[in-house]
Amino acid sequence: KEGIQKVEGALDLVSKLEGVRFKWKKNGAESAGVIAQNVQEVLPSAVKEVNDISGEDKHLNVDYNQLSALFIEAIKELKEQNKELKDEIEVLKNINSNS
Repeated sequence: KEGIQKVEGALDLVSKLEGVRFKWKKNGAESAGVIAQNVQEVLPSAVKEVNDISGEDKHLNVDYNQLSALFIEAIKELKEQNKELKDEIEVLKNINSNS
């Protein structure tokens, strides 16, 4: 791997994604996931245009493995925010108990 860069602003990026439930047009099977066009706006490298099995039709395909990088960094950002809030609560508790 070359040009390795940490994902910055992952929580904001994840917030732009929408988890959805849907039915496939071909067979009506229920599923869940993300809309490729939405992912394309947030993480273009995670979306590729592919041919269907028959080769007659093209559609967008999401590489969910790439989304995991966003999720990992977003969780770390949330963890840091949570720690900051806990620390702030402790300071406020100490102020109130000393009053």
